[in-house]
Amino acid sequence: MQAAIAPLATREELQAAIVPLATKAELREEGERTRRHFDVVAESLRDDIRLVAEGHIDLDRRMRARHRELKQADAQLDVRVTRLESTSRK
Repeated sequence: MQAAIAPLATREELQAAIVPLATKAELREEGERTRRHFDVVAESLRDDIRLVAEGHIDLDRRMRARHRELKQADAQLDVRVTRLESTSRK
């Protein structure tokens, strides 16, 4: 019997190996710390998203302006081609 029991841990070894469980207060504190951390992370994400949205709005504005410029240039080119065609027919 002693040979079978010898490899087993003693009561003192088991108690030393057991991680003490957290109290309700410790759990609450950890939850509050985690909440504060995620609030900071969420605020940072909101700021990043806002910057991306502002960049998108600015890019859209510039692309629309460039599109208008290209349409005007195309219309002017069309007028020039029409003039050239009409003078070459004469």
